Amino acid sequence: MPQPLGDRPLADRQGRSWAIAGIAFIGGLGGGAVFPILPVVGMSLGISDFMIGLILSANRLTRLAFNPVTGTLLDRFGARWPVTAGLLLETVGTLVFCLALRLPHPAAWFLLGRVIWGMGSSLMLVGALAAVMAIASDATRGSMTARVRTAVSLGAPGGLVLGGLVADLVSSSAAFFVASARSLAGALLAPFLVPAQVRRPMERPRLQRSRSASARRRRVDWRRILRVPTLRVIWAANALQFLAVSGVLLATTAVLVEHRALFVFGLDAQGSAGILMAVVIGARGAASLACGSYLDRSTYRTRLLLPAMLLVAVGFVLLGQAMNVEVAVVALLLVGIGSGGLSIPMITLLGDVTPARLQGRALSVYQLSSDFGGAIGPAFGLVLGPLIGYDWVYGLVGVAILGMALPLRILITADKRRLV
Repeated sequence: MPQPLGDRPLADRQGRSWAIAGIAFIGGLGGGAVFPILPVVGMSLGISDFMIGLILSANRLTRLAFNPVTGTLLDRFGARWPVTAGLLLETVGTLVFCLALRLPHPAAWFLLGRVIWGMGSSLMLVGALAAVMAIASDATRGSMTARVRTAVSLGAPGGLVLGGLVADLVSSSAAFFVASARSLAGALLAPFLVPAQVRRPMERPRLQRSRSASARRRRVDWRRILRVPTLRVIWAANALQFLAVSGVLLATTAVLVEHRALFVFGLDAQGSAGILMAVVIGARGAASLACGSYLDRSTYRTRLLLPAMLLVAVGFVLLGQAMNVEVAVVALLLVGIGSGGLSIPMITLLGDVTPARLQGRALSVYQLSSDFGGAIGPAFGLVLGPLIGYDWVYGLVGVAILGMALPLRILITADKRRLV
């Protein structure tokens, strides 16, 4: 009988965690490929600006509805086949974009593709985190989680670059085909690299239940997860962080660059904003990996939460006052480092406090909170910015981040009590 992954030597599990991170990176590439292409293609096909915005948002809106389904599937079947199915759905969704270039009613085809891709990305994103949680021990959960989370963060921007290059050098259709091929390659690799469901030492095979009994058990499991105070704080803090960084900041950087002439290397507003956002993404990735390694050596998971929160808040306030590129880069570095220092401790603590058989559900709500914050953040920034000024918008975001101090203190206290 194969040895459970959770019981295998550390080197085996470390290697498997890197493999899962690779799968997560491949899955993220396809989604990023759409963003530099669709606005231009959409306008050439006569699609309205509103419809283009709806199509781009459909991925995240679909995940908001589908994430709880993902969580239930992961807890029932493990991560291997949901992740594989997610990558296959991403492949199909991107191929539908190719049909949109050739068939009547392209807006409807693009919207359908984004909905399919949204379901696939839910399975892939949550599944990758659930997979690494299944093989991580308490002493390795921080670093392994950080690898997968960083891979997810780097996948989408990597897709932006590759999608834009292929579209410019060849065609938009070629860019979509390349994105489909990447997702398909990930789907073919996933059954060999993503672990199957891990049977915990105290877990016994489930007896056959009636449908009504199974439904009652699912409702009980969901209520159990949703009532954990520590998890509630993690989800709420995560939503606010994504509203700030992946919502407000991502949506308004190009506008800020244009208004204040923060141009980099002679590029226009969009190119300069891309470079500046790369500063945030790079700083967040490096901070996440360093934070994960530190957490595995630390007694508590929450030591870095308050310093990280302060870095994000100061970064936003400083960005609101930035009138030159140098100050903006410093502000964005602070935001990136701080957001990496916030995310990894919260995900790691989530894994610590959640029963193994319910981690899929807990992670699905974590992803739902990410999508919720990321969905309303752009509207918050782009609506208030012209009305009150972007300096005030960033200042308000900084103050809101500081408002996390009390909830984070609750996490710190709960973490210390857990280890007493």
